[in-house]
Amino acid sequence: MMKFWLGLCAIFLSSSVSAADILVTDAKVREPVPGRYMSAGFLTLKNTSDEARSLVSVKAPWAGIIEIHTHTHEDGIMKMRQLETLEIPADSSVVLKSGGLHLMLFRLQLPLADSLPMTLCFDNGDCIDTAAQLYSPLD
Repeated sequence: MMKFWLGLCAIFLSSSVSAADILVTDAKVREPVPGRYMSAGFLTLKNTSDEARSLVSVKAPWAGIIEIHTHTHEDGIMKMRQLETLEIPADSSVVLKSGGLHLMLFRLQLPLADSLPMTLCFDNGDCIDTAAQLYSPLD
């Protein structure tokens, strides 16, 4: 019985330590344009571990679909492209911001609350629950 509890504790601690290696800060969601059910989300991901991690999905009860996107410049035209994963290098930060990497949010359940819970999941199976703040680009 003691081995069972020790094993269970080891599993819990190992998953907690891995998730703690990624810090999420400055999470925010742009208030959607009136009549639109899509917007964008931004945040900073800091990987404090000595191994690269990859963000593979983001889910939220207030959004039907969340995709990881990047902007590219091709022939003088800005284009958005969906990424399947977003690598966060070891001991580094990745900033998702307007005009660069960002989260595209589709099928929003309006009106949005001021605090928006979301779950970020990584390639090692760990997920982090966080919340983004709703903001108006006019403020």
